[in-house]
Amino acid sequence: MNIFYLLFITVLVKYSVGKISGGPRGRFDNKNQRKPNNHYVSAHHAHFSYHPPSVINYMCRHCSHFVTYPVFHGLPPTYVYKYRESGGRFGDLLAGLALYNLGRASAEHWQYTHYYPVRSDEKCSMQVIDRKHFEETKLPCFVMSSFVARSPESFFPDSNALDITSPQIDIKPYLQHNGSSLKITREQECVLWHNTTLNKERNIIPCALLKEYSETMKPSGIPVYVWLPSTLALVTTIYVFCYCLCKRKIRKEQDPVNTGTIIGYCSTQY
Repeated sequence: MNIFYLLFITVLVKYSVGKISGGPRGRFDNKNQRKPNNHYVSAHHAHFSYHPPSVINYMCRHCSHFVTYPVFHGLPPTYVYKYRESGGRFGDLLAGLALYNLGRASAEHWQYTHYYPVRSDEKCSMQVIDRKHFEETKLPCFVMSSFVARSPESFFPDSNALDITSPQIDIKPYLQHNGSSLKITREQECVLWHNTTLNKERNIIPCALLKEYSETMKPSGIPVYVWLPSTLALVTTIYVFCYCLCKRKIRKEQDPVNTGTIIGYCSTQY
């Protein structure tokens, strides 16, 4: 029984490791990995699946008609899932911004726009503003790359540029686990800032629009960190129960039925 138990545990652990490193249905398996760029991430924990509509139609609170917004129809990079499942205060908004940015980039000259020349002097942030509320969070500038003004020369091929679709981009320094997710309303505006030494750029987006984008990512099942410990605990309990039952049965079979001395007819009695 020990051999079968160890074999089962080995298979279970290997399967779970594959799910953790690959995401649901092997979304980030090794054959889809690109060569490391300026950023690197060694593990993926994707508990959401992406279900993009053909377009997103949204009407802002001051508009009289719906406006069509572009949608990214490729395989979202890992950092989008990281934002969506982070549970941080700005997780939904940043996941929505990342998807909106990918959609905008894919609607333009995609062979150029999905590369972003990272600058050492740039800093980016997002402010959430309404009449009674103000919050701000930092973000990597490539997440809003399609909103950054660029010179024609910056679209030329550059080996040092960051591919915003790379599954190996690391956003851990920007992930914040600071309380419950921010409640998003139609009155809120998300202000994107791109600051460099000589220039400041500002773009305003309805926060509810970013929420629409983030909701195209749906939960894809029970996370590994929930079902794996439960499964291991159940298997261990079954094993211990069966082991104790077998030991008790063996001990019972080894005990003699009658413990008294048997004297036959030919025995010599003294």
